[in-house]
Amino acid sequence: MGNKHRNLIDQIAAPDNLWRAYHQTRKGKRYRLDHLRFREHLAVNLSVLGDELRCGQYRQGEFRQFVVTEPKPRLISALPFRDRVVQHAICNVIEPVFERMFLPNSYACRTGRGTHAAARDVQARLRRMQQHGEVWFLKTDFSRYFASINISKLHGMLRAKISCRATLELLKEIIPPDKEGLPIGSLLSQLSANLYGHQVDAWLRHDVGEERFVRYMDDIVILAHTPEYLHALRLRLGWFAEAALGLHFSHWQVTPASRGVNFVGYRIWATHKLLRPGSVRRARRKLRKLQGSERQQFLAAWRGHAGHADCFNLMERLGVTPGQNY
Repeated sequence: MGNKHRNLIDQIAAPDNLWRAYHQTRKGKRYRLDHLRFREHLAVNLSVLGDELRCGQYRQGEFRQFVVTEPKPRLISALPFRDRVVQHAICNVIEPVFERMFLPNSYACRTGRGTHAAARDVQARLRRMQQHGEVWFLKTDFSRYFASINISKLHGMLRAKISCRATLELLKEIIPPDKEGLPIGSLLSQLSANLYGHQVDAWLRHDVGEERFVRYMDDIVILAHTPEYLHALRLRLGWFAEAALGLHFSHWQVTPASRGVNFVGYRIWATHKLLRPGSVRRARRKLRKLQGSERQQFLAAWRGHAGHADCFNLMERLGVTPGQNY
């Protein structure tokens, strides 16, 4: 696992880092009431946070929970503004520690990566492999991934790279070892879930010797030239995930790549990408419902996603062709 990192708490609580964390947290939320209240006494609030972090007196506030229904029902847990500042401050310091160990096959919640880069990687691998024969893919995802993460095992992974006692105690305050699973919606949950999933990456690469895979959080695509190899690998991967991480597949499939790889919102072939039908249906429903600024905001985001697929005719039918003003 390499060297352990000490004395991180002073970096986390440093005034420059807290100031940077504040600016990261307020993006897109400048006129939210919790931000305006925090900004009213900004210097004092940041100073108090720094003192609490250094002295081990920081206590996390209560989550505000709500449900989102698309693309599937999920319980989202949102923290107060000051606690989101703390999470940015922590991640600014510890994320580079773990980023150095993450493999290039992982794309979720990493700077300069994301869904579009993951789709391009799958497509590039298909193009290379199809030069040497028919390609098949294994697609898996884990059941209730965030809720199934073993927090005790997660803290063991954190301790493997961090030896700063104050930082580890702070992480226990935010992610209590006696709780089950991670809440969806916080920055530290995303980093922790990615660290947990990295164990699958490392097993595939170092134990199995498999490099032809792409992971986006708990969604994994593995490519091969024979379905028999993928079926055997699926059994081994399922055994490892259950034994080492306590995870179980919710879905899996072994399918010819000629039918298109369903991944990160696209159906991907070596020659082109299309939007998944579910994405198109959700876009149609929202376009019928939304008006004014909400419609414009949705269209800007959706066109950004759709623009990475070969769907100009579809966008014309929906009346949302690139470059059009709304």
